[in-house]
Amino acid sequence: MTVKQIPVGNLACQRDTYLKKLSTYCLECSDKPDKKGFYHVKLQDTVLFPEGGGQPFDTGRINEVQVYNVQREKLAHVHFTKAPVPVNQPVVVTLDWERRWDHMQQHTGQHLLSAVLEQEPFLYPTSSWNLGLKRSYVELETKATKTVPTETQLKDVERRVNDLILKDLPVVTHTKKAGLVDRPDSLPEDYQGDDGHIRTVEIQGLDLNPCCGTHMSRLGHLQAVKILHTEKVRGGNIRVFFVFGQRVLDQLNEHYAIARQLTSLLSCPPESFVDNLSKLQLQSRSHHKQAKQWMTEVARSIAADIENQLQTKDTVSFYRSDADLDLLSAIASHLKERKTLDDTEKTVVLAAGEKTSGGPLLVLGGKPDVVDRLGKSLLKLLASDGLKGGGKGRWQGKTTSWQAVSKLEHLEKEDICE
Repeated sequence: MTVKQIPVGNLACQRDTYLKKLSTYCLECSDKPDKKGFYHVKLQDTVLFPEGGGQPFDTGRINEVQVYNVQREKLAHVHFTKAPVPVNQPVVVTLDWERRWDHMQQHTGQHLLSAVLEQEPFLYPTSSWNLGLKRSYVELETKATKTVPTETQLKDVERRVNDLILKDLPVVTHTKKAGLVDRPDSLPEDYQGDDGHIRTVEIQGLDLNPCCGTHMSRLGHLQAVKILHTEKVRGGNIRVFFVFGQRVLDQLNEHYAIARQLTSLLSCPPESFVDNLSKLQLQSRSHHKQAKQWMTEVARSIAADIENQLQTKDTVSFYRSDADLDLLSAIASHLKERKTLDDTEKTVVLAAGEKTSGGPLLVLGGKPDVVDRLGKSLLKLLASDGLKGGGKGRWQGKTTSWQAVSKLEHLEKEDICE
């Protein structure tokens, strides 16, 4: 007798969302891995949920073989592994429970949050949602109200959701054969066949929605909700970001650890962070402005010195280990303003950066062909320092070290002509 797969919609993971382990049979396994290195495995039944309904796939193991992904293919379910699984043999499927529990908290939480938001006095229907790695969101339609939720409204929503969690209402999933009920609009186009099942999730006395996902049995298992922030998106819609359950504690732990570090760095309590950081920003802008003014003066002085040297030299080089590209560019700008190199075959080489780590190099000149020839010569001269670069009119490059920087001090006209 041919053993058939249990169809998606009536899987063990959907019949009992708290089931962590299942004994079943392996019906198929691809002979070789696909281009991404995965074997495609079909089991008779599974406790690993295939991605759908906005809920990510489960992970787990088939015997000792790791399952990295589970996907729905019409009514079938396919497990993706990096090792083959023996066909026509009994297997034990084990669920990564921590991942599933998190997904169930966020998914059931989303149903509850959307139900509260779409009812009086808020009247914001959910058009879509996303279960993210650290936080999730519901996207709310605003056409009917022509407004977006205020901070006060969202605090009220959060309080109502937490109150409902404390009431610990039952969450019940109703299942019917696909041919016996009207097809929901949310059902995927390729979910076709007489063996399909339509699942409807009910939060007792509050909400009733079609959904294929795995859900909590009671609202108390959600623990708590925290609404984080909102973002405006296309068409005037707004996204409300949230976390449920363990993610609330994770967010608290993460932000508390950061607050402790900032308390030490800023020498103030959390309530003074914003004021202190604002003052530091103002100081930083002021210092940056002063530093830029000083750099302009330094660059002007260096440019004047280079101009003097060019009266007796064809090529002048400048190098400072504590300089950067900003200073070199400022020097170049001053030389351009002075027209120091215009209509001459003289050249200037500017370099900066620590000897161990290298840095930028600029080649300036009045004749593009002369600049190009010197740049090519420098590529050979500083090959040991990893110089790479190019350009027309103003040649620019970068080295990985400046061990051979002393060679710049002895550039002669013949170096340009090589």
